Amino acid sequence: MAKTQRERDQAAREAKLERIADQVETGDLTIRTMTDAERDKWAKHREETEMTASPADRRRAAAAQRRRQRRAARTP
Repeated sequence: MAKTQRERDQAAREAKLERIADQVETGDLTIRTMTDAERDKWAKHREETEMTASPADRRRAAAAQRRRQRRAARTP
């Protein structure tokens, strides 16, 4: 039976996450927390973007934020 688009997307996402996990394990990739300076820089960038965003952009950003929150709640 053919996979749905959602199933293909989920499989691709899992493959990407697995590759990232492998890279972290081998030391090819390092995940670090942002510095305070970086956090401030991106906060300013986000504020500027929000002021010039169209209603469609705002809806898209809000949906992305909700998805991130749901994923974070699911992750142990």
